[in-house]
Amino acid sequence: MATTASSGSTTSSSSTHSAISTVPVLIAGGGPVGLFEAYLLTKLGIQVRIIEREMAISPLSKALGLQARSMEIFQMAGIVDKFLERGTKLKDFNIYIGNRKAATIPVMGVSAADTQYGFGLFLEQAKTSEILVEELEKMGVKVDHGWELLDTKVVEESEEEGIQEASVGEKRSHKQAYVETIIRRALSGDNTTVDEKKVLGDVDLLTEQTDKVYETQVIRSEYLVAADGGRSTVRHKLNIGFPGRTLTHKTLMWDGKYESDMDFSGVTLVHGVDRKNVIAFPLTNGSIRMGVEGGSVEPGEDLAKTAQDLTVERFEELVSTRIAPAKFKITETDWLTVFKINERRAEHFVYKNRIFLAGDAAHVHSPAGGQGLNTGLQDAHNLAWKLAFVLNKVAPPSLLQTYEEREPMADRAIELSSMILNRNRNLGFMSMMKRRVFYFLSPLIFSVMKTFSFASEVSMLQVRYQPNALNKNHATQPVLSEKFQVGVRAYDCTLHSAQSASSSIKDSTQIRLHELTIGIGRFHILVFTSDMLAVKDTSAINGIERTHAKELENNINNYVRRWRSKWSFNSSMTDGYQDKDLFKVHIIAGSATAADEEDEDSSSLDTLIKKNAGDGKIFLDDTKVGHQRYGFLWNKGPGGIVVVRPDSHIGYRVNGAGEDAWKDVDEFFSSILAL
Repeated sequence: MATTASSGSTTSSSSTHSAISTVPVLIAGGGPVGLFEAYLLTKLGIQVRIIEREMAISPLSKALGLQARSMEIFQMAGIVDKFLERGTKLKDFNIYIGNRKAATIPVMGVSAADTQYGFGLFLEQAKTSEILVEELEKMGVKVDHGWELLDTKVVEESEEEGIQEASVGEKRSHKQAYVETIIRRALSGDNTTVDEKKVLGDVDLLTEQTDKVYETQVIRSEYLVAADGGRSTVRHKLNIGFPGRTLTHKTLMWDGKYESDMDFSGVTLVHGVDRKNVIAFPLTNGSIRMGVEGGSVEPGEDLAKTAQDLTVERFEELVSTRIAPAKFKITETDWLTVFKINERRAEHFVYKNRIFLAGDAAHVHSPAGGQGLNTGLQDAHNLAWKLAFVLNKVAPPSLLQTYEEREPMADRAIELSSMILNRNRNLGFMSMMKRRVFYFLSPLIFSVMKTFSFASEVSMLQVRYQPNALNKNHATQPVLSEKFQVGVRAYDCTLHSAQSASSSIKDSTQIRLHELTIGIGRFHILVFTSDMLAVKDTSAINGIERTHAKELENNINNYVRRWRSKWSFNSSMTDGYQDKDLFKVHIIAGSATAADEEDEDSSSLDTLIKKNAGDGKIFLDDTKVGHQRYGFLWNKGPGGIVVVRPDSHIGYRVNGAGEDAWKDVDEFFSSILAL
């Protein structure tokens, strides 16, 4: 039977339908964002199908690096070592005027006290994809290459249709909704079109190839994740607006090998004799990437034609002119393109609580500061655990609506990249040099330079969600200053184990808090106890109930056992913990020493000290940093409880660690999870 061609085409193509197939989650797009979403969901026990219109992973990498926050979420997922092994830490870069070296500027990362990954990791997008594909294939999941999404919609049945229709699942007697998607693949050749790779950065819907014969399938899924890029078919077919602007600046970009008497062994910025700039940096395959300023897009200019007319000889000439009198000759070319910058964000990321936009399908912007790929990875991280909880009946479908909290994060990325691109335009040569580095280097982390003071922002350690159904302020306690509020990324710090309740000596074993809060589908409950665990006096401090060791042991046993029994599901989590528990408890104490070895609190302290990590084990915050970062007094304070969401943002906090505080935490879980 014939199908109508997609928007922009002038022809129809013949195709044949196969039977309807079903899957819990369909993922459109096999780039890093779609692959990471598939990896997380598979680990969480959710069956996925991931389709990608390209026939293989593209070796042409638009993005070139990972931010600190992305490495943190890879650590939580148990795969960060794979990326560290293949990537290279950024160290410094060289600035030239013509062929004369002007300076070498060190790249300064964020403090090692804030994160284990206080550096930028240079790693091409293709290698990021390769790692994720390898991990998926270990779990038996393969990307369906050569398939493209043709159309999609959310089907909302009437109650009568729900009774009669059984192709998605068992007969049901209630109203049901699902996503129906048509996909296809060419029976010969591939799905690529003549013009789609001419200009990098386009957001218009691709035109269809003519005279093609396709195999077509209909997929019904509970949910669809659209990670199908800036030209997202899903976004276009659902008529989701993509407001914003297209910048007038164009850049010429080349990947390949060369011969030159100028040293390009490291990241290099050249301010040419024609006052235009060239940026170069080595790729891990032995090639090099160069970006050359192409000037403004002229009125009426067809960038696709500009890209088509761009030759290797012309690019070689432009570089040679700018590094003169040094020589430059291209010997091999992997990629030569023109790219333009769009700053756009989809009007909404959630469509009828069934379809979710992620990555470039949801937001595109300047490459300055390297926020694009990394923001997309965090989209996937935010969404995956929510989908898994809903599909496993641990949480109600309303939890998925909180994915909207990613929309301000996209706005933040657009604003930050634009700020980096435009800041300090008139502050002299060196400031201009640094701004150009930001512009050309795409995902590399050069905002760490002192002139810009953007290290934490570009590293994405300051990403924060606003209060919503998932991030809840306490009903009666005052809201603290912004850095302690719900929605912030859970902070890291260094802790030690205690030896015993009768000893003031700490164990020599040091561990970071982020090494404890690992996992992709777990809540971590942090119990800050100040130095009051062994104090017999349990009177309130400033009206806040505190706790002691015996009471704390009882509350952990009672509440955590109940939560684990009430909310659980099967998954393939392999994150350092031996179990599949969705709730892990960590006690962070200023002190865990009891004067009386026979006291019941001393016995409880010893019990808590000897517990396994995640089951209420005591860790000493001997540097005081942990309490300070989470806004609690280290000594003579009532402490508090912090609930860290599965994506390591703070969902809830309460001052005090006594019985009332545990009741509040219990109410929080009951408000967001299935009753």
